[in-house]
Order: sequence, then C-alpha cells, then structure tokens
Amino acid sequence: MQGLGDFLLKKGVLSREELAAALRLQRLTRKKLEEVLVEQGYLKEDQLWPLLAEFLQLPLLSLEGLKTSPQLAESLPRSLAQKHNLVPLSVQNGEILLGCAGPVNPAVLENLRRLTGKKVMLGFLPPPELERAREAIYQDAPVEEALPEGEGEVVPEQAAQILDSILKKALNMRASDVHLEPEPEFLRVRFRIDGWLRTVEQLPLELAPPLISRIKVLGRMNIAERRSPQDGGFLFSSEEGGSINVRVSTLPCARGEKAVLRLLPSQEKLLDLEDLGMDEETLARFKELLELPYGLILVTGPTGSGKTFTLYAALKYLRRDTVNIVTVEDPIELAMEGITQTQVDYGSRRYLFSTALRAVLRQDPNIIMVGEIRDGETASLALQAALTGHLVLSTLHTNDAVGAVERLVDMGCERYLVGSALKGVLAQRLVRLICPYCKHKFSPPPGELLALGLSPEEEYYAGRGCPHCHGSGYRGRTGIFELLVLDREIQRLVISGADALTLKEKLKGKMRTLREDGALKVKKGLTTTAEVLKATLEF
Repeated sequence: MQGLGDFLLKKGVLSREELAAALRLQRLTRKKLEEVLVEQGYLKEDQLWPLLAEFLQLPLLSLEGLKTSPQLAESLPRSLAQKHNLVPLSVQNGEILLGCAGPVNPAVLENLRRLTGKKVMLGFLPPPELERAREAIYQDAPVEEALPEGEGEVVPEQAAQILDSILKKALNMRASDVHLEPEPEFLRVRFRIDGWLRTVEQLPLELAPPLISRIKVLGRMNIAERRSPQDGGFLFSSEEGGSINVRVSTLPCARGEKAVLRLLPSQEKLLDLEDLGMDEETLARFKELLELPYGLILVTGPTGSGKTFTLYAALKYLRRDTVNIVTVEDPIELAMEGITQTQVDYGSRRYLFSTALRAVLRQDPNIIMVGEIRDGETASLALQAALTGHLVLSTLHTNDAVGAVERLVDMGCERYLVGSALKGVLAQRLVRLICPYCKHKFSPPPGELLALGLSPEEEYYAGRGCPHCHGSGYRGRTGIFELLVLDREIQRLVISGADALTLKEKLKGKMRTLREDGALKVKKGLTTTAEVLKATLEF
C-alpha cells in the first residue's frame, strides 16, 4: 500500500527533493508528515486537507451546520473519542457519523460498532476542526467516573451489547463453550465447536474488565473480587436460539481474569436417549437396566465425554409422576421439572456428595442420581443405597466399562458389595461426525484400517472442509459406547476377585468395545478412522 508521500508525489503537489527533505525532518522531529509539510511551507492547510481525505478514501467533512446535543455526547464516551482521535457528528437512522483526522484501525471500528449498536460511518475532519467539534460536543457532558483500568471507556449497556453479540454468535456456530482470554495486546475470544477450540475474534484489551464485570453481574458473582476463582450462572435468551443455561467460571490470570462460559441446553432441548448415538441393541439393553427396581448404574469416561448429558437423558426417560427422583450435583447443570435437585458445596467442605446422599436417602427416593462418585465414602453409600431398594445413577472416571469395577474396589468398596449392587456400566466417548455438506469418498491409511479391524475393500468417507463446518470437515458429534451388563456369571467373578484382564477375556463376544463401536460407525459413514483412533487412543 502506498504511503502519503508517494500519493502526494503522484498528485504532483510535491517534488522528490521536497518530499526527501520533509521525510528527513520528520525522522528528526517524529512529527506526522502532514504537519512537517505545512510547517515547512511545502503545502498550505487548505490544500492539504482535501488531499488527505482523498488519500484516506473518506469524504471531506466540515463543521458548517453542526448542531451539538446531549445525544451526540452520549453516543460515544469522551475517553474513547480522545483515545482514538474521533468525534461524533450525527446519530440517525441506526447510523453514527464519526469525524477522524487520520487512519482508524479496523478493529477499533468493529469495537465501536459493538459499543454503539449502530453502523459506523467515517469522514475526514481537519485536525483543528476536530478539536473544536470535540470541545463543543463534550463541554456539557458529565465527567466519567474513574473506574478500574480499562473500564472507563465502556458503559454497562455497551458491555451488555457486546456480550449478547458474542453469545448469539456462539449459538449460531453451535459452540459448547466460550473462552474470554486476555492477551498482552487484545482480548481473545475462542469457541469450542465439536470439542475443538478455535479463535473467532480478537477484541480490544480494554473490553476485558467491563465484559468480565457484566458476566459477574449476570452470574450473581462478586464483582469486586478479582483475585479468587468464582463460579456462577445465568439464563440467556435470544430470539433466534431460544433460551440456554450459561455456566460461568472466572479465573485470575497474569493479565487480569479469564472467563469460560459453558452453554447448556434448556430443558426443552434436552436430548432423548435415542439421540445419543447408541445402536439399537445397546439402547435396548441400557433401557432394560434403567427399568430395574434397584441397583447401581455407572456412566464412565474422561472429562468432556458426555457422561452428564447421558445421565440427564436417562432421567428424562425415567421421569414420571409415580416415582420420586432426587439428584445430587456439583453444579446443577440443567434444572429439570418434576425432579428434586440439590447442589453440593465442596468449597466450604460442609455439604459434600456423601453428606447430601445421606440426606437424600431420608427423602423417600425411588431413583437417585449422584453427579460423580469422587471418594470411597460416596461410593460405599451409593452401593448400599442400590442394595436397599433404590436405583442409583452416577458417573466415574475410568477408561472403559470393566475399569469401573477395579476403581470401586480401589476406593475401598468390598467386592461382595460391588458384585451384588453394580448392575451395569456404560463407557462412552464423543467423536465428530463427518460434515454432510462436504462429505466425499476417502481412503484411510492402511494402518488406521488395520488398527480398527476394517477391510480396505469397503467404502469410507471424510469431509473436505467447507463454510458449514468452518473448514474442519466435521459437523456435530455422536457417542461411541460399550455397555457392560453384570449378569450372574460376571457378578460371581467380581466377588471372587477376578482382575480386569480376566473379566475382559470372559466378556469377549458378549460386549462390543468402544473401539469396535467406533469402527461400526466408520463403516456406516458417520465418522472417520482418525476420529475413532483418537478417541480410543488409550486402548
């Protein structure tokens, strides 16, 4: 892109010698080139301003007929006007006209569009006139309060507009999480889409404090506390996407505070069991387990594998007027009608899963959902409740279904209790689905086919990458599952002390493993070999 000096040379208003002299003086004085040209008499101001407007490709404005009003002063905070050398000249029909005396960073324009909620139009206003206009417009405006660094430029209403815009964009892009991360020179906004984080925006750093404050207000958190982590939540409604629950976590970091917003579906959008991705046989056997009058059913997998949503889908399936369902959660991720939900408080250590579970057992429950079994005391209570006439659902962090047995024993539970009370374990992972808009035939590497036990003679598919999938080749996710049902033979083996290898050997042919279920979904053209291998890497 040509500079101002080259532009003036082409216009014929400067000679090369004059430009060279002006540039040498500019380097010495560190003034703007246009200032040097006027001071040295190479150009008069009335010559320079139209040329500068043409160079910037902006219309040349004047103050003739300008009418100051409180609306103009309110349309753009004084601090922003001074920082970016701008002045508001008119606000009408959803547009704001700003005068500038030089180039304006596109990121600043995007920021102003968010702040004002209006289309931003620029025009060139000669520097002397810009100063006069700013003094006239802001002379009666109240002085802005001194806020913590970076907050004085953005009023609460503007921060609310920006947050709404970010959340609406996240919903449109099917994001599950929003990360707001302060960097040295900007605020990075990342969305987690189909399990992967991607940067979607880089906002001015001064937006970070007011945005975090706005989030804290909505989440009923302590707005003055900036040195300790906090958790909260709120309900966000939009005309396009309906209502969603937003779970908030803030964390102090080197450059301020980071916020992560988890976007959870409302009760109306809660998935059914049929939507999770189980094949017909696994789904039917899992429903049979849920219909048992008592026993412990576990859903296992690492963080982010969809365990909690499977439990919610199970509760939706079980919910009816004739049963009393009580949940113990940390936190309550989704409020459900017809179900009693209680949230533990691990921060104070006064209301733990074990404490809550004891209280729940005095509430005449039929079905109990424990968000997570974290310790031996909770595990023992859950097993005892399962043996005394209650159906207990919970989650556990293990790699596979068989691993849940050893995990319970390692937590101090008696083998006879595990073998008698544990009825089933559903292990799961999430894999990305091939984008239907750019799906095409694809030949996976032979090594990947071999690892999954698939034949190279079959047809396989992948996504090329398109706007619908943001270039990833994937759109949406589904589960892969392995379901361990503890029949009498497996129960006897557990009670007798059989290890995981013995149990797995006994279950061959009776239970489809996670990797085998993933391979089946590859054969059906739902996902890729790479996705399944990544999800089952520990095996």
